[in-house]
Amino acid sequence: MNRRRAARVGNDMEVELNLALGSVYDYGTKHELLFEEIDTEPCQYIVAMLPYYRQIPHPYKTNGLIPVRLVYLTTIALWPFFEPIDGKTLNRAMLPE
Repeated sequence: MNRRRAARVGNDMEVELNLALGSVYDYGTKHELLFEEIDTEPCQYIVAMLPYYRQIPHPYKTNGLIPVRLVYLTTIALWPFFEPIDGKTLNRAMLPE
């Protein structure tokens, strides 16, 4: 599977800073989630990519920034087709476009 090919599902969600920066959504963790755009009931997903962080301008505070963590998920069925990531296999071609 190509990690660069991804489709956005679900809306951005504001969470506590410790959740966004913590290990709950680290690579390889499993989650039961419901995305109303594609699911009729909660499904099992696995985080398929290392954390990807960026900052965006705060909409109300001048010179303020908001940390953003992008979470890349895959279904349990597709997970076995992804090449495992370790310190030796991560390369620039795997990062989101």
